[in-house]
Amino acid sequence: MSVSTKARLTAPAAVLAPLATLAPTADHRFNVYWHGGDFRAHPLRQLTEPFRTVPLYLDFGNFRPLGRLVERGVDVAAYAFVEVLHLPANIALRLVSFLAAIVLTAAAVLLARAVTGETSRLTALVPFAVAPGFVAAGGTSTAVLFGGLYYLSGALVLAVAAWMCRGRGPAVLALLAGAGLAAFNEIAYLALPLAVVAVVARGRLVLGLSVREVLRSRPARLTGLLWLGFLPVFLPVRVLIARACATGDCYSGSDLVLGDGLGLAWVNRMVAWLPPAQWAEATRGRTPGYLVGLLALVLLGLLALGTARELRALPGAGRRPALAVAAVAGAALILGAAMAAGSGDMQQAAAAGRWGLGWRDGALATVAGPLTLLSLLTALGAALPRRPSGAGGVAAVGLLAVLVVAGAGSAAANARYRDDTGGRATALTNNAIAREIADFDRSAAGDARRCGLRDEFRALYPDIPYSRFARAEVPGTTSPAERLEVTAGMATGQMYGRPFCRGSDS
Repeated sequence: MSVSTKARLTAPAAVLAPLATLAPTADHRFNVYWHGGDFRAHPLRQLTEPFRTVPLYLDFGNFRPLGRLVERGVDVAAYAFVEVLHLPANIALRLVSFLAAIVLTAAAVLLARAVTGETSRLTALVPFAVAPGFVAAGGTSTAVLFGGLYYLSGALVLAVAAWMCRGRGPAVLALLAGAGLAAFNEIAYLALPLAVVAVVARGRLVLGLSVREVLRSRPARLTGLLWLGFLPVFLPVRVLIARACATGDCYSGSDLVLGDGLGLAWVNRMVAWLPPAQWAEATRGRTPGYLVGLLALVLLGLLALGTARELRALPGAGRRPALAVAAVAGAALILGAAMAAGSGDMQQAAAAGRWGLGWRDGALATVAGPLTLLSLLTALGAALPRRPSGAGGVAAVGLLAVLVVAGAGSAAANARYRDDTGGRATALTNNAIAREIADFDRSAAGDARRCGLRDEFRALYPDIPYSRFARAEVPGTTSPAERLEVTAGMATGQMYGRPFCRGSDS
């Protein structure tokens, strides 16, 4: 891998950098301390707990043991930054999510290369094409919430499709991979239909095979084995979940809502990845952080220099290979949008006119939408007759410049979102808690500060509903404040041998 290739893969991190100090929200307020502290105290339990709790989570309506294993791994990685470097958990979480965004970008390049079978100007532009999509477009955006988990989930989907295109590996591995995808999460389910599209698109458009030849090919057989491993796990689990959730008392984030709002929500999710739509959601009508955007423009420009030089030397993708990539990326976009459209929350967002709101499908849409457009533009350029020599390279460099500017715009929107949310009482308190845990003060004054923060947290969330789902995850807790005290205490107890707050519980 060349230096310029490594540099352009970091383009998403440059766009996400303004979010480095973003306060933890939702489960992020607790999970780094909970999973990290638990891992340090009981390392083997980190591997067994996601499987031991399968009946518990099935009763709540989801089946994600391998996904939970990865989620715990993300939190443990963030916890390691806290323990070793004394970084606050909010910063540690963002660093891990930035790394996961880079992995997702690398998976997108891998898929484009696997479909076309070559390195071209198309594949070189992919990192800069997807970078503008990493926007904090609301509190449910993957740039804000569970970024590490969902970026890695999206990367898994793309990597599986790339693997099927190459058609390599033993049959038993494909069977096991299919079963593993069924035990990962809902995003991972999309790997199977996407693999079908990828194998067919490459076979027909790139290799020029007949339908019969595609069906008899090694990639098609491996894809069939993938399904054969997936369905025996997926189908019984869905039956069990349907029975457990027949009364409607399950985790709402996994609910499938088939109502009148489904069509509008699908259209909403098909365009929600567009950077201008996300900018509107992130800024909510306020002025973006222009200074941060200017700094990002300089950084992205420096990262793009090596790519600009390479673009003139690299071959352009042909029309049919570019159309194959467009078919695969478009399929990923459609599949992700369809999954998200079934969410009641996304149906409500669409009805309210929130066209850029981020959700967990953003892990795929961030890549799939830009890659679809980039591939269609490439196919159009390749179809033009009598192009002057070198015109393709010049056009690619011009497109690269546009993408760099778009990435700077996304960084400016991220800065605006960080500033708007960073002054809220909840953000100030959650960040202060993270700092106290990272830089633990053993004095009486330090303990008094932490106890004061605990009381502030309790006052900020006095009447927040605490579901049976949350009660079962951390037994003995009946409120967010109790959950914080238990999980923060796990971290400080493991790192410093002290509870988070030694003062009175009153």
